[in-house]
Amino acid sequence: MSQENSDFNTALGIKSERSEDGVCEMTLDVDARHMSIAQRVHGGVFFTMLDTAMGSAVASTLEEGRGCATIEAKINYFRPVQQGRIRVIARCVNKSRRTAYTEGEVLDAEDRLICKGTGTFMLTETMTQKEREGG
Repeated sequence: MSQENSDFNTALGIKSERSEDGVCEMTLDVDARHMSIAQRVHGGVFFTMLDTAMGSAVASTLEEGRGCATIEAKINYFRPVQQGRIRVIARCVNKSRRTAYTEGEVLDAEDRLICKGTGTFMLTETMTQKEREGG
């Protein structure tokens, strides 16, 4: 199962529209489960979508069986969303032997910029990694 089709994303309603050649696009139809107590989409929903899409963009550039893990991610929020469909587009901007740098943006149904994010990912030899031992 690919990251973008995980049970976690399915439970949130996040749908993968494409993930290839260093680009990933996902959509979400907003409903009550996505709202904060202020009755707008919770910032964590946007962060989840960006992190997942940016990681999927990186993964789409890797050989079969390899994976990646988020080292650092940052997000800037610009406007709230209360309804409709949101879309995230993420791109792998630069990849070295061990890390990848990504950028992504979330747009509302009218293609207005909701937030932007960046992320750095560690490239791994396998898709899954064991927990680190020790401290």
